[in-house]
Amino acid sequence: MRQNQFTKDDIWQYCLEHTSDLSDNLKQLSYYTRKNIHGAQMLSEKIVTKLLQFFVFASRAKVCVDVGTFTAMSAIAMAEASPDTKVYTIDRPNQTGEQLANRFIAKYPNIEYCQGNAIDILPTLPNQIDIAFIDADKKQIQEYFDILVAKLAYTGVIIVDDILWRGEVLDPQDKCAKALDDFNKYVNQRDDLETLVLPIRHGISIIRTRTYQYR
Repeated sequence: MRQNQFTKDDIWQYCLEHTSDLSDNLKQLSYYTRKNIHGAQMLSEKIVTKLLQFFVFASRAKVCVDVGTFTAMSAIAMAEASPDTKVYTIDRPNQTGEQLANRFIAKYPNIEYCQGNAIDILPTLPNQIDIAFIDADKKQIQEYFDILVAKLAYTGVIIVDDILWRGEVLDPQDKCAKALDDFNKYVNQRDDLETLVLPIRHGISIIRTRTYQYR
């Protein structure tokens, strides 16, 4: 499967080559995941990883939430962006990649690995969340989102990955594509939210509450 669905391969490769390198730990984690873990296509890609780091650093985020740990690429990216940032990463126990995730998370004291159902765990997390990244069960995206948006800090943002589902949201045929299309419409119809959808990789949505209006 192509790593980027909506950009010509040569342009995408150019973007990768001219984006700053990941840390050695993230490079190793990416390598081990792709070499050893089934479902490695779920791994957060370099440009998405750097985007998360830019958001965390620029916002001086204190609390971040990562829904869908997998091998912890996105959680570690956020933790590296600022040692003062507390990162809560959530996944069901006994998931693919859990052992590798534990091995790398152990290097970052500012990451808390929460294992269980995100629907149960998210309400227990602190309020004033600065950055939330959702890359988990597509059929439950809206449930995760509704809990998180109520906990956002004044300038907080929620970033949702795979939002265009390989372009299948244009004519949804499977349950995931339908769920994501429904979610996109749900968010867009809410007057209290502002959304930016980017055709990066398989689509990214960046969402904030309308705490103020642009002039």
